[in-house]
Order: sequence, then C-alpha cells, then structure tokens
Amino acid sequence: MDFKFDDEQQLLQQVTNKYALTRLAPEADRWKDEPFAPEIVKELGDLGILGMRVPAEYGGSEASFVAMGIAAEELARGDFNVSYFLQLSAIAAKLLDGADEEIKRQWLPAIASGDSIVAFALTEPGVGSDAANLTCSARRDGDDWIVNGEKSSITFAGSADGCVVFCRTGGPGARGISMIFVPLDLPGVSRTKYASAGGHLSERGSLFFDDVRVPANHQIGVEGTGFIGAMEAFDFNRAIIALAAIGTASQSLDETIEYTKTRETFGQPLAKREGVAFQIAEHLALLHATRLLSYEVLALADAGLPHTSEAAMCKWLGPKQSVEAIHACLLLHGWTGYGTDLPFVQRLNDVMGLEVGDGTPEIMKAIIAREAFGREFSSYK
Repeated sequence: MDFKFDDEQQLLQQVTNKYALTRLAPEADRWKDEPFAPEIVKELGDLGILGMRVPAEYGGSEASFVAMGIAAEELARGDFNVSYFLQLSAIAAKLLDGADEEIKRQWLPAIASGDSIVAFALTEPGVGSDAANLTCSARRDGDDWIVNGEKSSITFAGSADGCVVFCRTGGPGARGISMIFVPLDLPGVSRTKYASAGGHLSERGSLFFDDVRVPANHQIGVEGTGFIGAMEAFDFNRAIIALAAIGTASQSLDETIEYTKTRETFGQPLAKREGVAFQIAEHLALLHATRLLSYEVLALADAGLPHTSEAAMCKWLGPKQSVEAIHACLLLHGWTGYGTDLPFVQRLNDVMGLEVGDGTPEIMKAIIAREAFGREFSSYK
C-alpha cells in the first residue's frame, strides 16, 4: 500500500497550495460583504480545477478522485468556501454523464471553464435526510416536462445557471424520482438566498419552480433512477468535504504552531507548555487519521469499489474533527482569536455548516450502522 503521492499529484498539490495561499487567502474576508468575483471562478477553470471530473472530449481532464481530493484540501487552506466550486462541478459532471448529448455539449465545457455553474437540487423544506419522500414534481406534457415545487438549502441557489432537479415523476418512494436538468433562466423559476453565519460563497438558498416547462430531452438517465444518481454523487463528495474541512483546520494549526512559538507568557513561549503543545498534537493526530480515511474513500472510488460506509465515516469525522481543531486554535490565540482580524471565527462558521450539509452526523452514523448490521436492522432504508 503506497501512501505517497506520485510526481504529478505532488505538482498538483504544490500549484494549488500556492494559488490558495497567495490568491485566495488574502481576499477571503471580502466575500462576507461583496459578491464573489467571477474572475476567480474563471481562474479555477483555467487551472483545470473545475474540469477535473469532466470528460476530455468536453474540455475536462478526467482526473482521478484522489487528485480531486488533493485540490480540495489545498484550496481550502486559502478559503474553505472555494471548495464548493470544485464539489459542485464534479457532481454536475457525474450526473450530466447520463444526459442527452445536446445537454452535455452545451453545459459540460462551460462547467469546466468556469463559464457556468450547475447546482444540485435534492433537499426540500420538509424533506432533508428523508430525500426519498420528496414532493417536487415533473409531469409530461407532450414533448416537455412541467416542473413544480420548491427546493431548499441549495448550494449556489443565488448564482447557478442551471440545476439538476430531483423530481417525482412516478409513484411514492425512491423509485418514483427522476433527474431533470433545468436552466435557471426559464420562465417560472425564482430564487432566494439565505443569511448564514458562514459559507457565504455558497449562496445557499431556495429554488422555486412554478409550471416550468423543460424539453423532454432534459431528463437525465432513465426515468425513476434519480435517487440512485444522488446517492452515488454523495459518496465520493463526502470524502471531498472531509478533505476541504481538514485543509482549513490544518492551515489553522500551522498558523497556531507558529504563533505559539513566538507568544511568550511568564518568560516562556506557549509552545513549551504541555497544556498548549499537547492540544495541538492531539488535533494533528486526529486530522491525520481522518485524512487517510478520506483518501482511502477516493482510492476506492477510483478503483470502482464500494465505499458508502467509509464515505459516511469521513463525512462525520472530517467536519467534526476540523471544527474542534479550529476552535482550539481560536482559544489558543486568546481574545485576538475571537476577533474578526484573524480568520478563526469565520473558518469555524464555514466548516460547521458542513457538519449539517450533505448529511448530518446522525445520518452518517445511521449509514455506517446500516452497512454493518444489514438493511433489515436499519431504521433508514
């Protein structure tokens, strides 16, 4: 078992790290009050970040899942929220793989270049973790689908150009759900953005569909297979989320280590005090273990092997361990750590959002238990 990145992966790590720390980090604080600069999305496209899971024939690089994890981890050292662009581009590429050729040729190159952002709309106001019971509907009307309903807590609801909408096209349960691609400039589409403590770049919000007419060829895959597509996208992305959280926490620990070497109390640097050094050592160990688990998930995905349970493990552990590490860094900086001049409060709020997003800790544990005990013993099928 080889734990070392190869030469190409190391180069990706170095280039992405440099971009994150020199380009993203200095401006991360701006986006709390300003719209995100579209030129940075284009830069991510030019760097090849957004096309990592897009097929080469549509302008992407078909990079490995492990490579995608490297990029997410390093980007998040500069700005955790920028990793959302990588996540959503990869999910869109995965789902649009089953779309009509016309849709793929129009949208996949635009995703890879940063010209278009495509959202993923599964959650609804009364349907979060119990996604198989969604109510947003699509009915056939001649050569069109008519989409009606509301989707909530959608990443990039405020800025996406298109969206893969999970709709009920058949009977109850998971087998009645299909995927419909909806350009968000169509008549009948409206949106709102939420006010959140963190994750400002994600422009999380609601999408509303009021008799939105979409051509029939905008259906993705076979009717009734939408829920399967959603779950497959969740699995690999849970490891990406974990690595992005770990990247932010690792950067916070690096900065805190340097701070404790120079900050003196009672004639000695903080770093010489076991109460400080042991805290940091503990977080380094826990993050390292979770990081290895996350890359194991991505290696399994690259090999085409099952990884649902492992993905749930790292989605639970990654944000949890990262929130705890960032919180410790904040406290070790004292009152200055709690202020807005340093990045710890914002990082804490940003990463905390992914303890909820893409599956709560309770759902992750339920998935792990279901895989361990068998579905017949699970409350969640």
